[in-house]
Amino acid sequence: MTMDAYAPSVDDKTLGLSRLVTVLAEDAIFALAAGGGTPSLELLAKRRGEAYSAVLAGHRIHTMTTEFDPWMVALTRAMAPICPPVGLPMGDLIREGVTLEAGARGLRALFSSKPSEKDVLRVKRLGTLAARALRAVMAADGNTDPEEARTIAAFLGSLGLPEGETNPIYAEGVIPIAQIDMYGELERNLAEGIVRGAWLAAAWDEIDPREETVVRTLAGKLAMKPEMVEELRNQAISRVDSRRLVGLATTDGLRYVLSDRVSSSAQILALKTAELLLPRRYRDEATGPISHKVTATLGRRYASIPSEEKQLALGVMWAAALWEDPNQSRRALLRARHDKVAQDLGDDGGRARQGVESWIAEVLAPAAFPMA
Repeated sequence: MTMDAYAPSVDDKTLGLSRLVTVLAEDAIFALAAGGGTPSLELLAKRRGEAYSAVLAGHRIHTMTTEFDPWMVALTRAMAPICPPVGLPMGDLIREGVTLEAGARGLRALFSSKPSEKDVLRVKRLGTLAARALRAVMAADGNTDPEEARTIAAFLGSLGLPEGETNPIYAEGVIPIAQIDMYGELERNLAEGIVRGAWLAAAWDEIDPREETVVRTLAGKLAMKPEMVEELRNQAISRVDSRRLVGLATTDGLRYVLSDRVSSSAQILALKTAELLLPRRYRDEATGPISHKVTATLGRRYASIPSEEKQLALGVMWAAALWEDPNQSRRALLRARHDKVAQDLGDDGGRARQGVESWIAEVLAPAAFPMA
């Protein structure tokens, strides 16, 4: 929270709410980057209630700028029944209902929130297959690195299985793709989701011939037609490529809005935002200028991206601007810069700000009410 040197000391209640603003800003960045839009924020808040209460009670939780990996795993799991991140390999399976995070389904939901044993077995079976395929693809061009291990952990967390069921899957070694059990015939949409997710994992940094061999072997074991394999490959590459401009627009705009903040925390915020939005193959374009503190400029480089992506970029920028819980005068300056970025993009900055600000206010108000 920004404070003038002559300002009075801040009481513990205000400090607690200020810490919550920072957490909410980070959650908004994740939800918007995931592709959920502002409608997903209200649903995310309901699933993050315990974390928000812990912050208000003065407890330490994982945050975007301090413990990025466990924070990202926790947020991916929280978003699972709302909107799995568009860049999450195997996220299409979560969208198809391969998760227990949404609770019981069908008639059972009328009487209990606990998933049936049949649902648990289904999620474990499909989740295990997808995780093994994902690990085989990632290890094809070398050892699985920390970012890839985090991706696997985020996917497994999204399944919603008890830790006792998930830990053995996570601790498994790499199983050669030819030896992976397909567990019988899969529904077409699920088989396509697994192969598309495998292509997405391979394309995140650029498809290596060894990764391509693994994915095609996987598709063959699923009895998939060659033309469908090619279509899924193109879909995955298109999804990766579509993140480049919106990711660069967001990180460049964020650097412009926070141009007078050179502290390590602001730099980390920008770097981690780039990591959320940009595939590896395009990330250096954004992180290079951030790391070297290159002055951000506007030049209508991203005016051609769709309006929906412009709103995503502007929303993430404004959430990042609110991260420090700015006072009124500081907010006026940030808003002026944000409007300049919006003008450069050719879109409405006020609409993006309203979506983020109204949500934060709706979460803060009931949190502050008992303190009054």
